[in-house]
Amino acid sequence: MKMTEFTLISPVDALPISCLMAEPEGDVKGLVLMAHGLMEYKERYIPLMETFTQNGYVCAINDQRGYGKSVRSRDDEGFSYGAGAKGVIADMRLLAEELIKHYPSKKLFLYGHSMGALCAIDYIKRYGGGVSGTILSSLPANNPAVGAGKAYLKLRKRLKGARYRDESVSKLMTSNYSARFKDEASPFSWLNSDPEKIRQYEADPGCGNLGTIDGYMTVLELLSDAYDKKGWESYNQFMPIFIAVGADDPCADGEKGASNGEAYLKSMGFVRTEHKCYPGMRHELHNERGSALPVGDMISHLNSWA
Repeated sequence: MKMTEFTLISPVDALPISCLMAEPEGDVKGLVLMAHGLMEYKERYIPLMETFTQNGYVCAINDQRGYGKSVRSRDDEGFSYGAGAKGVIADMRLLAEELIKHYPSKKLFLYGHSMGALCAIDYIKRYGGGVSGTILSSLPANNPAVGAGKAYLKLRKRLKGARYRDESVSKLMTSNYSARFKDEASPFSWLNSDPEKIRQYEADPGCGNLGTIDGYMTVLELLSDAYDKKGWESYNQFMPIFIAVGADDPCADGEKGASNGEAYLKSMGFVRTEHKCYPGMRHELHNERGSALPVGDMISHLNSWA
């Protein structure tokens, strides 16, 4: 595998966007544009990229604005620079164009995990005509309270400012997730059933940190946009979509959330949707002890689409 790190300049505000591209040694079957989750960074996906490249896929992922190296200073971690969901998708589109420039004859697929799954839906709402298949890993369930959450964040922004790190907002967004595993040692136990992986997450300075009001607003914008039936501009109803969730994932709401997510996409006209729920697994499917099963299913889908 050949791994290349490079920087693109955001068309939104000239923010430097840090990117990784992994290329297989042999023949290329297709391209996978990847999007990471909340309060983490692109290098956590290198093992998954290695697996994809071993199966013939070129992968590219960027640190989303305010994460990893896509910041102007370390003090900006979790800050979206006021660009919101549209800025995140514009940066993602920029990387897609770079990927296609290198391999213009290959099909483009999307893989998004958690917040990245919301990004993937928002991307296909705008640019789906150029996408040949989408994997939604741990797709967050739709939340009817998102409107109230956005209103609360606007109030907090007026009172405290966009850069304020509001612990009350963080608890509001994830307390229900950790409550399900209150008897376990970590508030992040909802992410993974493997205690060692949770310890590694907690020890990682780039994970699980308190975000800014601006950053949390971006997350809610991504969520509301993803489940908004308005704004679908360019998509192919025959594009296949695979939703993969853990049965014990409170963010995705397990089987119920996956079924509802698929039903929503079907209501938008997509005719090649399916979902699979993995027993005993939580939020980070690709990091679970049994990750070979969901990741293998993802590769099988890519191979059937390529």
